[in-house]
Amino acid sequence: MCFGSDASTCPSGNLYRIIGVFGNQVKLIKNTSLGYYYWSGSSSNQSNTWSISTLNTETLNGTYLSTLSSTWQNKIATHTWKVGGMSYSNGVSTPKTAYNYEVGSSSSSTPDSMKIGLMYVSDFGFAASPDYWTTELYNYEPSESSNWLAGLNEWTIARYSDTTFTAFFVSSTGYVRGFYVYRIKGDVRPVFYLTSSITYVSGSGTSSDDPIRIN
Repeated sequence: MCFGSDASTCPSGNLYRIIGVFGNQVKLIKNTSLGYYYWSGSSSNQSNTWSISTLNTETLNGTYLSTLSSTWQNKIATHTWKVGGMSYSNGVSTPKTAYNYEVGSSSSSTPDSMKIGLMYVSDFGFAASPDYWTTELYNYEPSESSNWLAGLNEWTIARYSDTTFTAFFVSSTGYVRGFYVYRIKGDVRPVFYLTSSITYVSGSGTSSDDPIRIN
């Protein structure tokens, strides 16, 4: 999908991919990374509480969001994200287990309302071929070639609920692990939900040749 530009040829920096449709909202992820960042936003911030991460408040919902005109910002829904996280064992289990503990019936009630976030661990898990959906995510490397979200050393929005300083991270080779939020930098790709009023205009969805266009 082309987002943030009406140019006849969509600039590469404005290409996004559809993670899925949740309720009546389409969820997008930027095709390329913004760059390398600490999950907490700073090496001096050792907390894995998303609401006080400056990656969240300053980089994603500040600098990045401001690169979009008000017209495009208004196409992004303010969404209630579940950011309570999950234990390590649940986060590296199967995609279904991760989903259940991130956003499903067993998830924490901790919410944060914002426009821009990151992908969930379960988003990554379900982006692989269904053949791998019963494989545990710590052992997900065989799925790498069939997983369209794989290829980067990338942060997810999910924190470890059993520590105060670790979040889930996806390796470029396709498996899920955790890192201290203030010790390493990882790729960051903005994720957001479109407002439910957005409608399809044109496009087959094939990269820059014919990306989907919206109203």
